[in-house]
Amino acid sequence: MNPALWGMMTALGWGSADFIARFTGRAMGHETALLGMLGVGALVLPVIVWQADVPWHWQPAGWWLLLLTGVGVMVATLLLYWGLARGPVTVVAPIVGSYPALNLALAVILGTRPTLVQWLAMAVVLIGVVTVAVSARSFEARLEFTRGHLRTTVTIALGSSLGFAVTVAAAQAAEPIYGQLQTVCIGRWISLLAIGLVFAWRRRAPRIHLRWWPWLTAQGLLDGGAYIALLAGSQGPRSAIAVVVASSFSAVTVVLARLILRELMTWLQWGGIVLIVAGVGTLSWYGET
Repeated sequence: MNPALWGMMTALGWGSADFIARFTGRAMGHETALLGMLGVGALVLPVIVWQADVPWHWQPAGWWLLLLTGVGVMVATLLLYWGLARGPVTVVAPIVGSYPALNLALAVILGTRPTLVQWLAMAVVLIGVVTVAVSARSFEARLEFTRGHLRTTVTIALGSSLGFAVTVAAAQAAEPIYGQLQTVCIGRWISLLAIGLVFAWRRRAPRIHLRWWPWLTAQGLLDGGAYIALLAGSQGPRSAIAVVVASSFSAVTVVLARLILRELMTWLQWGGIVLIVAGVGTLSWYGET
């Protein structure tokens, strides 16, 4: 299959899973929604690793990277689900989706020297994030959300974006040691354990109504399926195309919010989203080629 189609399937999977999280997070709380999604993914991913017949590696030297990856995914996704449940989705999704720019910024701190194109793309993404954050005032003007609510939501989204940037950096360092599939699989189990410890620390048992299990299952399958599609599209000389198309997943969430939730969007907001998607796509392309 064409790498662009695999990338499109990845974007649809991640974007749709995030959109469903808006409803599951509101219905049962973002912690419980995350626990359910991670539980489904933790069951699906080992099957994928087994079918792929990938050898397992158990070098202890890199376990701290796997731990950082797993805990990072839990924290970043928890913030994402919290932000989506609060809304507006059309503000949260694009800000969180800008994490590749922060990932590049972390790489610079660690000694990487980006090209001029990468610097420009990172600047475009950051301008897009600021534009989306500023455009959030339109929701206040329409009396849909208070200024305090919007500020908190933007802060949560920025925290999630930073969390994903750190997580990706840790996963990138772990992949040469353990392989991509094993890193994702073990990281998912660590994430599940981490959110379980959150419930244990709070001495609160998760409650998931039976009617929400199909949605959580779909959420977990879409998320796990997106990883499969990305891995499938990442094979061969044109793998960068799949990565670039997949980076538009936040746009999928935004479109779903616009069509289904009827969230009104200004031209300024659309402009910011276009800048983010274009910048992230450029970073993905030049990061893979």
